[in-house]
Amino acid sequence: MRVLGGQAFIFTMLVTLLSQAAIAQPTGGRSKLDFLVLPAQAKNTALGTHHLTAPGNDPALFLQNPSLLDSTKSDNASVNLMPYLADTRFLNLAYAGKAGKQPGVWAVGLQYLNYGTMEETDDMGNVIGEFRAADYGLSAGYGHSIGAFSVGGTVKFVGASVETYQTWGVAFDWGAVFKHPKEDFTVGFVVKNMGFLKQNFNGATTPVLPLDVRAGITFKPEYMPVRVTVTAHHLNRFDMVYNDPALFFTYDINGNRLPRKVGIAEKLGRHLSLGAEALIHKKFRLLLGYDHLRRQELRLSDRGALAGFSFGLWLRIKRFEVSYGRAQYVPGFGSSSLSIVMNLKKDFAKEPY
Repeated sequence: MRVLGGQAFIFTMLVTLLSQAAIAQPTGGRSKLDFLVLPAQAKNTALGTHHLTAPGNDPALFLQNPSLLDSTKSDNASVNLMPYLADTRFLNLAYAGKAGKQPGVWAVGLQYLNYGTMEETDDMGNVIGEFRAADYGLSAGYGHSIGAFSVGGTVKFVGASVETYQTWGVAFDWGAVFKHPKEDFTVGFVVKNMGFLKQNFNGATTPVLPLDVRAGITFKPEYMPVRVTVTAHHLNRFDMVYNDPALFFTYDINGNRLPRKVGIAEKLGRHLSLGAEALIHKKFRLLLGYDHLRRQELRLSDRGALAGFSFGLWLRIKRFEVSYGRAQYVPGFGSSSLSIVMNLKKDFAKEPY
Protein backbone atom coordinates (compact mmCIF):
# COMPACT_ATOMS: atom_id res chain seq x y z
CA MET A 1 0.00 0.00 0.00
CA ARG A 2 2.88 2.37 0.76
CA VAL A 3 4.33 1.75 -2.70
CA LEU A 4 1.03 2.47 -4.41
CA GLY A 5 0.52 5.55 -2.27
CA GLY A 6 3.95 6.84 -3.23
CA GLN A 7 3.27 6.27 -6.90
CA ALA A 8 -0.04 8.10 -6.67
CA PHE A 9 1.66 11.01 -4.88
CA ILE A 10 4.43 11.27 -7.50
CA PHE A 11 1.92 11.08 -10.33
CA THR A 12 -0.25 13.75 -8.71
CA MET A 13 2.76 16.04 -8.36
CA LEU A 14 3.66 15.44 -12.01
CA VAL A 15 0.25 16.38 -13.36
CA THR A 16 0.16 19.41 -11.06
CA LEU A 17 3.40 20.67 -12.58
CA LEU A 18 2.06 20.04 -16.07
CA SER A 19 -1.07 22.00 -15.23
CA GLN A 20 1.07 24.99 -14.34
CA ALA A 21 2.72 24.69 -17.75
CA ALA A 22 -0.72 24.74 -19.36
CA ILE A 23 -1.50 28.08 -17.73
CA ALA A 24 1.50 29.62 -19.50
CA GLN A 25 0.65 28.06 -22.86
CA PRO A 26 -0.38 30.70 -25.44
CA THR A 27 -3.88 30.26 -26.82
CA GLY A 28 -4.16 33.07 -29.33
CA GLY A 29 -3.22 32.94 -33.00
CA ARG A 30 -3.02 29.97 -35.30
CA SER A 31 -1.60 26.69 -34.04
CA LYS A 32 0.46 24.10 -35.86
CA LEU A 33 0.20 20.31 -35.99
CA ASP A 34 -3.59 20.41 -35.89
CA PHE A 35 -3.67 16.68 -36.65
CA LEU A 36 -3.37 16.35 -32.85
CA VAL A 37 -7.04 17.35 -32.50
CA LEU A 38 -8.34 14.93 -35.13
CA PRO A 39 -10.12 11.82 -33.81
CA ALA A 40 -7.87 8.77 -33.54
CA GLN A 41 -10.77 6.27 -33.69
CA ALA A 42 -13.78 5.82 -35.96
CA LYS A 43 -16.06 5.69 -32.92
CA ASN A 44 -14.99 9.16 -31.83
CA THR A 45 -15.46 10.41 -35.38
CA ALA A 46 -19.05 9.15 -35.30
CA LEU A 47 -19.82 10.55 -31.84
CA GLY A 48 -18.63 14.10 -32.51
CA THR A 49 -14.80 14.09 -32.33
CA HIS A 50 -13.99 15.73 -28.98
CA HIS A 51 -15.21 13.18 -26.43
CA LEU A 52 -13.02 12.08 -23.53
CA THR A 53 -15.31 9.89 -21.39
CA ALA A 54 -16.87 7.48 -23.92
CA PRO A 55 -15.85 3.90 -22.97
CA GLY A 56 -14.38 1.24 -25.23
CA ASN A 57 -11.66 -1.35 -25.77
CA ASP A 58 -9.68 0.66 -28.33
CA PRO A 59 -6.20 1.42 -26.91
CA ALA A 60 -6.10 4.54 -29.12
CA LEU A 61 -8.56 6.12 -26.68
CA PHE A 62 -5.51 7.17 -24.66
CA LEU A 63 -4.88 9.75 -27.40
CA GLN A 64 -8.23 11.31 -26.44
CA ASN A 65 -7.73 10.97 -22.68
CA PRO A 66 -4.88 8.95 -21.09
CA SER A 67 -6.92 8.32 -17.94
CA LEU A 68 -9.14 5.99 -20.02
CA LEU A 69 -6.31 3.44 -19.95
CA ASP A 70 -7.50 0.53 -17.81
CA SER A 71 -7.46 -3.28 -17.78
CA THR A 72 -10.12 -3.51 -20.53
CA LYS A 73 -7.54 -2.26 -23.03
CA SER A 74 -4.65 -4.50 -21.96
CA ASP A 75 -3.25 -6.66 -24.80
CA ASN A 76 -5.38 -4.78 -27.35
CA ALA A 77 -4.04 -3.41 -30.62
CA SER A 78 -5.84 -1.11 -33.06
CA VAL A 79 -5.47 0.47 -36.46
CA ASN A 80 -7.49 3.42 -37.75
CA LEU A 81 -7.44 4.81 -41.28
CA MET A 82 -9.08 8.09 -42.25
CA PRO A 83 -8.96 9.27 -45.88
CA TYR A 84 -8.99 12.96 -45.02
CA LEU A 85 -9.29 16.12 -47.13
CA ALA A 86 -8.31 15.87 -50.81
CA ASP A 87 -5.89 12.93 -51.17
CA THR A 88 -4.45 13.06 -47.65
CA ARG A 89 -4.41 9.96 -45.43
CA PHE A 90 -4.47 9.89 -41.63
CA LEU A 91 -3.19 6.69 -39.98
CA ASN A 92 -3.31 5.78 -36.27
CA LEU A 93 -1.76 2.69 -34.66
CA ALA A 94 -1.99 1.87 -30.94
CA TYR A 95 -1.23 -0.90 -28.46
CA ALA A 96 -1.86 -1.18 -24.70
CA GLY A 97 -0.53 -3.60 -22.08
CA LYS A 98 -0.01 -4.08 -18.37
CA ALA A 99 2.97 -2.36 -16.78
CA GLY A 100 4.63 -5.49 -15.38
CA LYS A 101 3.39 -6.22 -11.87
CA GLN A 102 2.21 -2.65 -11.41
CA PRO A 103 -1.55 -1.94 -11.39
CA GLY A 104 -1.39 0.59 -14.22
CA VAL A 105 -1.75 0.18 -17.98
CA TRP A 106 0.60 1.70 -20.55
CA ALA A 107 0.06 2.37 -24.24
CA VAL A 108 2.02 3.45 -27.29
CA GLY A 109 0.69 5.05 -30.44
CA LEU A 110 1.78 6.26 -33.86
CA GLN A 111 -0.02 9.00 -35.81
CA TYR A 112 0.86 9.85 -39.40
CA LEU A 113 -0.90 12.37 -41.65
CA ASN A 114 0.41 12.02 -45.20
CA TYR A 115 -0.15 14.98 -47.53
CA GLY A 116 1.36 13.13 -50.49
CA THR A 117 3.81 14.20 -53.17
CA MET A 118 3.70 17.67 -54.72
CA GLU A 119 5.48 19.36 -57.60
CA GLU A 120 8.33 21.74 -56.86
CA THR A 121 8.59 24.75 -59.16
CA ASP A 122 10.95 27.69 -59.62
CA ASP A 123 9.99 31.37 -59.61
CA MET A 124 8.77 31.11 -63.20
CA GLY A 125 6.52 28.13 -62.53
CA ASN A 126 8.76 25.55 -64.18
CA VAL A 127 8.66 22.10 -62.57
CA ILE A 128 12.07 21.25 -61.13
CA GLY A 129 11.22 18.27 -58.96
CA GLU A 130 8.93 16.86 -56.30
CA PHE A 131 8.70 16.98 -52.52
CA ARG A 132 6.65 15.34 -49.79
CA ALA A 133 4.81 16.71 -46.76
CA ALA A 134 3.61 14.96 -43.61
CA ASP A 135 2.73 15.39 -39.93
CA TYR A 136 3.65 12.70 -37.42
CA GLY A 137 3.50 11.86 -33.73
CA LEU A 138 4.87 9.09 -31.52
CA SER A 139 3.08 8.80 -28.17
CA ALA A 140 3.47 6.89 -24.91
CA GLY A 141 0.83 6.99 -22.19
CA TYR A 142 0.14 5.55 -18.75
CA GLY A 143 -3.10 5.21 -16.79
CA HIS A 144 -3.55 4.31 -13.14
CA SER A 145 -6.80 3.51 -11.32
CA ILE A 146 -7.38 4.37 -7.67
CA GLY A 147 -10.78 3.02 -6.70
CA ALA A 148 -13.42 4.70 -8.85
CA PHE A 149 -10.93 7.34 -10.02
CA SER A 150 -8.41 7.03 -12.84
CA VAL A 151 -5.60 9.39 -13.77
CA GLY A 152 -3.26 9.30 -16.72
CA GLY A 153 -0.63 11.13 -18.69
CA THR A 154 0.80 11.02 -22.21
CA VAL A 155 4.01 12.34 -23.74
CA LYS A 156 4.04 12.90 -27.50
CA PHE A 157 7.02 13.52 -29.76
CA VAL A 158 5.51 15.41 -32.69
CA GLY A 159 6.69 16.98 -35.90
CA ALA A 160 5.95 18.06 -39.45
CA SER A 161 7.97 18.28 -42.64
CA VAL A 162 7.40 20.15 -45.90
CA GLU A 163 10.30 19.67 -48.31
CA THR A 164 13.35 20.65 -46.19
CA TYR A 165 11.35 22.72 -43.69
CA GLN A 166 10.89 21.00 -40.34
CA THR A 167 8.86 21.60 -37.20
CA TRP A 168 9.26 19.39 -34.13
CA GLY A 169 8.50 19.39 -30.43
CA VAL A 170 7.11 17.64 -27.38
CA ALA A 171 3.49 17.70 -26.21
CA PHE A 172 1.85 16.44 -23.03
CA ASP A 173 -1.70 15.36 -22.15
CA TRP A 174 -3.06 14.61 -18.72
CA GLY A 175 -6.52 13.81 -17.48
CA ALA A 176 -8.71 12.17 -14.87
CA VAL A 177 -12.05 10.37 -14.86
CA PHE A 178 -14.51 9.11 -12.27
CA LYS A 179 -16.43 5.92 -13.09
CA HIS A 180 -19.39 5.13 -10.88
CA PRO A 181 -18.84 1.66 -9.36
CA LYS A 182 -22.45 0.55 -9.98
CA GLU A 183 -24.03 2.85 -12.56
CA ASP A 184 -23.06 3.45 -16.19
CA PHE A 185 -21.83 6.95 -15.42
CA THR A 186 -18.45 8.56 -16.18
CA VAL A 187 -17.28 12.14 -15.76
CA GLY A 188 -13.83 13.51 -16.49
CA PHE A 189 -11.55 16.17 -17.89
CA VAL A 190 -8.36 16.36 -19.92
CA VAL A 191 -5.75 18.97 -20.80
CA LYS A 192 -4.35 18.26 -24.25
CA ASN A 193 -1.27 19.40 -26.14
CA MET A 194 0.76 21.32 -23.59
CA GLY A 195 4.37 21.68 -24.62
CA PHE A 196 6.60 23.45 -27.11
CA LEU A 197 7.60 23.48 -30.78
CA LYS A 198 10.79 24.37 -32.65
CA GLN A 199 11.40 24.90 -36.36
CA ASN A 200 14.42 25.12 -38.67
CA PHE A 201 13.22 28.23 -40.50
CA ASN A 202 12.24 31.77 -39.60
CA GLY A 203 8.50 32.23 -39.39
CA ALA A 204 6.31 35.26 -38.86
CA THR A 205 5.11 33.88 -35.52
CA THR A 206 6.38 31.45 -32.93
CA PRO A 207 4.72 28.05 -33.54
CA VAL A 208 2.26 26.93 -30.87
CA LEU A 209 0.50 23.65 -30.20
CA PRO A 210 -3.32 23.34 -30.38
CA LEU A 211 -3.97 23.51 -26.63
CA ASP A 212 -7.40 22.18 -25.67
CA VAL A 213 -8.97 21.84 -22.21
CA ARG A 214 -12.01 19.54 -22.19
CA ALA A 215 -14.57 18.27 -19.68
CA GLY A 216 -17.23 15.68 -20.34
CA ILE A 217 -19.80 13.24 -19.06
CA THR A 218 -21.11 9.90 -20.35
CA PHE A 219 -24.18 8.19 -18.92
CA LYS A 220 -26.80 5.58 -19.72
CA PRO A 221 -30.30 5.94 -18.27
CA GLU A 222 -31.18 2.73 -16.44
CA TYR A 223 -34.09 1.66 -18.62
CA MET A 224 -33.02 3.11 -21.96
CA PRO A 225 -30.83 1.34 -24.56
CA VAL A 226 -28.94 4.57 -25.26
CA ARG A 227 -25.65 5.91 -23.91
CA VAL A 228 -25.23 9.69 -24.13
CA THR A 229 -21.99 11.67 -24.13
CA VAL A 230 -21.72 15.44 -23.69
CA THR A 231 -18.36 17.21 -23.98
CA ALA A 232 -17.27 20.82 -23.55
CA HIS A 233 -14.07 21.54 -25.47
CA HIS A 234 -11.68 24.50 -25.82
CA LEU A 235 -12.48 25.67 -22.30
CA ASN A 236 -9.18 27.57 -22.34
CA ARG A 237 -10.64 30.00 -24.89
CA PHE A 238 -14.15 31.36 -24.40
CA ASP A 239 -14.82 33.13 -27.71
CA MET A 240 -14.48 30.58 -30.53
CA VAL A 241 -16.42 32.66 -33.09
CA TYR A 242 -14.73 33.56 -36.37
CA ASN A 243 -16.66 36.70 -37.27
CA ASP A 244 -15.62 37.42 -40.87
CA PRO A 245 -16.62 41.08 -41.49
CA ALA A 246 -16.92 40.38 -45.22
CA LEU A 247 -19.64 37.78 -44.62
CA PHE A 248 -21.31 38.54 -41.29
CA PHE A 249 -22.47 42.11 -40.87
CA THR A 250 -25.48 44.36 -40.36
CA TYR A 251 -26.24 48.03 -41.04
CA ASP A 252 -27.07 50.89 -38.71
CA ILE A 253 -29.79 53.45 -39.39
CA ASN A 254 -27.34 55.50 -41.45
CA GLY A 255 -26.43 52.59 -43.72
CA ASN A 256 -23.01 52.01 -42.21
CA ARG A 257 -21.82 48.42 -42.12
CA LEU A 258 -21.42 46.95 -38.63
CA PRO A 259 -19.88 43.61 -37.63
CA ARG A 260 -22.35 40.96 -36.54
CA LYS A 261 -22.91 40.62 -32.82
CA VAL A 262 -22.75 37.07 -31.46
CA GLY A 263 -24.65 36.35 -28.26
CA ILE A 264 -23.43 34.52 -25.17
CA ALA A 265 -25.63 31.48 -25.88
CA GLU A 266 -24.06 31.00 -29.32
CA LYS A 267 -20.55 31.38 -27.92
CA LEU A 268 -21.29 28.77 -25.26
CA GLY A 269 -22.85 26.42 -27.80
CA ARG A 270 -19.70 26.36 -29.90
CA HIS A 271 -17.93 24.57 -27.06
CA LEU A 272 -20.34 21.61 -27.05
CA SER A 273 -20.22 18.22 -28.77
CA LEU A 274 -23.00 15.66 -28.35
CA GLY A 275 -22.90 11.92 -29.00
CA ALA A 276 -25.26 8.97 -28.59
CA GLU A 277 -24.85 5.20 -28.87
CA ALA A 278 -27.95 3.15 -29.64
CA LEU A 279 -27.28 -0.19 -27.92
CA ILE A 280 -29.09 -2.35 -30.47
CA HIS A 281 -27.33 -5.57 -29.43
CA LYS A 282 -24.42 -6.66 -27.27
CA LYS A 283 -22.37 -6.90 -30.45
CA PHE A 284 -23.86 -4.09 -32.53
CA ARG A 285 -24.46 -0.36 -31.99
CA LEU A 286 -25.46 2.66 -34.02
CA LEU A 287 -23.61 5.93 -33.37
CA LEU A 288 -24.69 9.55 -33.84
CA GLY A 289 -22.93 12.83 -33.07
CA TYR A 290 -23.13 16.60 -33.42
CA ASP A 291 -20.43 19.28 -33.17
CA HIS A 292 -21.88 22.80 -33.07
CA LEU A 293 -18.55 24.55 -33.70
CA ARG A 294 -17.95 22.53 -36.86
CA ARG A 295 -21.46 23.23 -38.11
CA GLN A 296 -21.23 26.98 -37.61
CA GLU A 297 -17.76 27.27 -39.14
CA LEU A 298 -18.27 25.03 -42.18
CA ARG A 299 -21.91 25.46 -43.14
CA LEU A 300 -22.66 27.39 -46.31
CA SER A 301 -24.00 30.91 -45.90
CA ASP A 302 -27.40 29.94 -47.34
CA ARG A 303 -27.83 26.44 -45.88
CA GLY A 304 -26.33 24.11 -43.33
CA ALA A 305 -27.65 20.68 -44.39
CA LEU A 306 -25.79 17.99 -42.35
CA ALA A 307 -22.67 20.05 -41.63
CA GLY A 308 -21.53 19.27 -38.09
CA PHE A 309 -23.41 15.97 -37.86
CA SER A 310 -21.72 12.58 -37.78
CA PHE A 311 -22.81 8.96 -37.67
CA GLY A 312 -21.43 5.43 -37.68
CA LEU A 313 -21.67 1.90 -36.36
CA TRP A 314 -19.81 -0.53 -34.11
CA LEU A 315 -19.61 -4.31 -34.51
CA ARG A 316 -17.93 -7.03 -32.42
CA ILE A 317 -16.90 -10.43 -33.80
CA LYS A 318 -15.17 -12.56 -31.14
CA ARG A 319 -11.79 -10.90 -30.52
CA PHE A 320 -12.32 -8.20 -33.16
CA GLU A 321 -14.19 -4.90 -33.00
CA VAL A 322 -14.87 -2.91 -36.17
CA SER A 323 -16.06 0.70 -36.14
CA TYR A 324 -17.02 3.06 -38.94
CA GLY A 325 -17.53 6.80 -38.57
CA ARG A 326 -18.58 9.50 -41.02
CA ALA A 327 -18.33 13.23 -40.25
CA GLN A 328 -19.95 15.85 -42.47
CA TYR A 329 -18.06 19.11 -42.98
CA VAL A 330 -19.99 21.02 -45.63
CA PRO A 331 -23.14 19.97 -47.50
CA GLY A 332 -22.24 16.97 -49.63
CA PHE A 333 -18.69 16.59 -48.34
CA GLY A 334 -17.11 14.89 -45.33
CA SER A 335 -14.61 12.23 -44.30
CA SER A 336 -14.90 8.61 -43.21
CA SER A 337 -12.89 6.63 -40.70
CA LEU A 338 -12.48 2.88 -40.20
CA SER A 339 -11.07 1.27 -37.04
CA ILE A 340 -10.22 -2.34 -36.23
CA VAL A 341 -9.45 -3.38 -32.64
CA MET A 342 -8.09 -6.81 -31.76
CA ASN A 343 -7.29 -8.53 -28.48
CA LEU A 344 -4.06 -10.44 -29.06
CA LYS A 345 -4.71 -13.12 -26.41
CA LYS A 346 -8.43 -13.80 -26.00
CA ASP A 347 -11.97 -12.79 -26.93
CA PHE A 348 -13.32 -9.56 -25.49
CA ALA A 349 -15.22 -9.87 -22.21
CA LYS A 350 -19.00 -9.94 -22.52
CA GLU A 351 -20.79 -6.73 -21.65
CA PRO A 352 -24.13 -6.48 -19.80
CA TYR A 353 -25.91 -4.73 -22.69
